[in-house]
Amino acid sequence: MTIKKAFTLIELLVVIAIIAILIGLLLPAVQKVREAAAKAQCQNNLKQLSLAMHNYHSTFNSFPFGAKNNRGADPVPGPGGWYDDYAWYVPVGPYIEQEAWYKMFDFNASYSDAKHYSARQAKIKTHGCPSDGLKENEWAINTWARVRGNYAVNWGNTNYGQTTMAGVAFVGAPFTFKFGKSLTSISDGTSNTLMMSEVIAQENVSGGWQGPISETTHSVGGQGINGWYPPNSKNFDEVSRMCPPTAALNGIPGCTLIADIFQQVFVSRSKHSGGVSSSMCDGSIRFITNNIDPTAWRSISSSQGGEVYQP
Repeated sequence: MTIKKAFTLIELLVVIAIIAILIGLLLPAVQKVREAAAKAQCQNNLKQLSLAMHNYHSTFNSFPFGAKNNRGADPVPGPGGWYDDYAWYVPVGPYIEQEAWYKMFDFNASYSDAKHYSARQAKIKTHGCPSDGLKENEWAINTWARVRGNYAVNWGNTNYGQTTMAGVAFVGAPFTFKFGKSLTSISDGTSNTLMMSEVIAQENVSGGWQGPISETTHSVGGQGINGWYPPNSKNFDEVSRMCPPTAALNGIPGCTLIADIFQQVFVSRSKHSGGVSSSMCDGSIRFITNNIDPTAWRSISSSQGGEVYQP
């Protein structure tokens, strides 16, 4: 008579428990590798955009405008032709191998003109960080459909209007309204002055507009970040016209609604652990931690402040 050998129930449970422990140990390592890859791709996107800025500068002797319209300027014809119009996002298109997309725009009409519907729905991967990603907004509306991205230009050390704030003077920025700034205008030095940084894109939870945070393709403010608060600050972004619903915040701590569009403050934020990927005006890429001294963050956000701080 042969005796059949088999696992006892206890032995089987022990094996299952060991496998569960091994999986539990493995998952964080896999997640860490995945995030490292996403962070590397994110920084590569920033590098490509920064090189595009420099190639644009080589052609026109300046960076592109931060926002096409100046404060108080007459808008181009069409819906959204006020500040809610072209931003830096469009003119750099040819310099990130998106010339065909760039040529879809008629600059004599507003960005939100219905003729630009297809162009506004284009999802250009270079503008999305893999840790977060591009988001659709007002997708079915042919005059307002847009994409929210993850990279914004440096609008200076105070607010969207580039004015004195709470007694702190605005001391220059590499991007502004209507015209592009030259590298020679950055007296603080290109390696000490922020060019671009990350933002978290709002989720699309309704069919309508959800406010200017992360609205990188338009110029009601979300295309820029300010150095008023440090990266991933617990302080809320301060925006005019509309705050996004809570369900759309996507990790953004919150939003304070204010009356004046020029007092808006947009914080650099990311889904990375510990900080934000950023580029300097010399094209170099840096990961700036959340615990950077707020004064140092403001100093690298200004272009003519004469500060000596470095990240």
